[in-house]
Amino acid sequence: MILVDAQGVTMTRPGRSLFTDLSLTMSTGDRIGVVGVNGSGKSTLLRVLAGQVEPEAGAVRRGSGVRVAMLDQADELGHGTVREVVGGDWRAEAVLDRLGLAAVLDRDIQAVSGGQRKRAALARALSTECDLLVLDEPT
Repeated sequence: MILVDAQGVTMTRPGRSLFTDLSLTMSTGDRIGVVGVNGSGKSTLLRVLAGQVEPEAGAVRRGSGVRVAMLDQADELGHGTVREVVGGDWRAEAVLDRLGLAAVLDRDIQAVSGGQRKRAALARALSTECDLLVLDEPT
């Protein structure tokens, strides 16, 4: 099943092109890594593929009913305990435990370390029922 089909996608920033006429098809089971130097447009590309940003040119189509979850570089977790911001179902609890956050489940998200907040954001993305999981700098 095709999850995302991008054809002829172009994105620019003032004075420079990030990518031009990019085409990419992602199907069920694909695992794709995007590598490049800082400021080269990796995060922009991921946001375009996830549907958070419209391309300046070209088209991005998602398969019918495709659910996308994204961990952004600067994910905003809001307020509440770690458990509350991630979600309290059994799937979220299991992911939190695997990511080493069981001991801080009931602590305020703003009171835990930056690394713990990043892992909580990762747990939220991983515990979401989705067809396409987009991770922008998950570590």
